[in-house]
Amino acid sequence: MSAPDLATLLQGAGTLPTLPQVVTHILETLNDDNADADSLVQRLNTDPVIVARLLAAANSSAFGLSSQVASTRQAILVLGLKTVRTITLATALIEQFGNVTSGFDGRLLWRHSVGVATCARVIAERIGHNAEAAFSAGLLHDIGQLLMMAVAPDACAEVRIRMRQGDIGIVAAEQEIFGYDHAIAGGELARLWRLPEDIVGAIHGHHRPDSGEDGEIGDLVHIAEVLSHALDLGSAEKNHVPDVSEIALLRLGLDWSMLAPRFPEIEARYSGVRQALGL
Repeated sequence: MSAPDLATLLQGAGTLPTLPQVVTHILETLNDDNADADSLVQRLNTDPVIVARLLAAANSSAFGLSSQVASTRQAILVLGLKTVRTITLATALIEQFGNVTSGFDGRLLWRHSVGVATCARVIAERIGHNAEAAFSAGLLHDIGQLLMMAVAPDACAEVRIRMRQGDIGIVAAEQEIFGYDHAIAGGELARLWRLPEDIVGAIHGHHRPDSGEDGEIGDLVHIAEVLSHALDLGSAEKNHVPDVSEIALLRLGLDWSMLAPRFPEIEARYSGVRQALGL
C-alpha cells in the first residue's frame, strides 16, 4: 500500500463535492461590511435544508414573538446576520461533506470543527480580529482530512494504526505515511478552490504556527484547536491536547489567563451551535 503524493492527491479533489454557492458567497463577503442582505437571502432560499435549520433556530429563539418565524428574511432579523452565517456555513458544509467516504464518521470531524470554530471566534473577539472570518477558518481547518479520506482511505486507515501503535499524533503519523499532512493538503485544496487567502493561511498553518508564514489567522486557529481539545469540545474518543506554540501566543498578545474566564461561555456557545445543527 502506497499513499499518493500531494500532486496526485489534489488531482483526486474532484471526488469531493464542490462548495455550495451560498458558502462561496459568504466566504467572499466576510470582510465586506456592506454585503447585500438581499443577495444572501436569495442564495439561502435555494437550499431547503439550510432554510429549515434557520427557521427552527429562529423559532426556538423567538419566545416573545406573537407569530412564528416563517421566512428567511424574518430569521435574519430574529437571529442576526452573524448567527445566520454561522448556521448556514456549518449546515451547508456538514450536508455536503458529512459522509464523503465509507467507514468514516464525518459527524465527529464536524463536531471538532465546530468546536475549533467556536474557540476561534472568541479568540478573535478578544484580539480584535474579524470574528466571522475566524469562525469560518476554524470550520474549514481540517478539510484536508476529508480529501485524504476520499482519495486514499487505505492510507488513512494506516495512519490510524500508526497513531495507535506508535502513540503519536495525527500530523506525525500522516507525515510518516504520506510525506505531508492534512494541513498542507487542506491549504492546497483551499487554493484550488480559490478561497480567501486568510482561510488558506488558517488551514495551512494551524499545525505549524512557529514559522509565522501564515499570519495572524494561522496563529489564531492553531490556538483555537489547542483550546478546543483542552475543553474536550467534540468529545473525541481519545482526546489528545496538542502542544501550544508559545510564539503564536506571544504574537497575538495572549496567554491562557486571558482566555480562562471565557471557558464557560465557549462551552455554552458550542452547545448552542451543536444543538442548532443537530450534531
